[in-house]
Amino acid sequence: MTDEPRAPSGSGGRSHLGAGSRITGELCFPGTVELPGYVNGNVEAAGIVIEEAGEVEGELHASSITIKGRFKGRIKGGAVQLHTSARVVGDITYDSLSIESGAQVEGECIPRASSQGQAPTDHESGSDVE
Repeated sequence: MTDEPRAPSGSGGRSHLGAGSRITGELCFPGTVELPGYVNGNVEAAGIVIEEAGEVEGELHASSITIKGRFKGRIKGGAVQLHTSARVVGDITYDSLSIESGAQVEGECIPRASSQGQAPTDHESGSDVE
């Protein structure tokens, strides 16, 4: 796993693990993956959605991460969204972070720019944001 979120190679698409699933290991998806079951391990994808019934322990790496269920571990993502029902224990490194009222977060939230000691930049032009 790298420190930078990246989309794994492939055509993308959407993957869905069934409710009640229990999976352990390293998971890599070419597009977005929906997780309504239990995962113990690292998940890498273009997008990750932990559904309300979902629980993940490990590490998440994705450009887009949405958490509605439970998560324990480390998140390294681009756009991270925590819904009202989210229960997160662990550190979150992000480009953008949205936390809805009612979400529970225990850990450190680290903007990617400060974690690398760089000024935020405008991704369109590549120039520094003032």
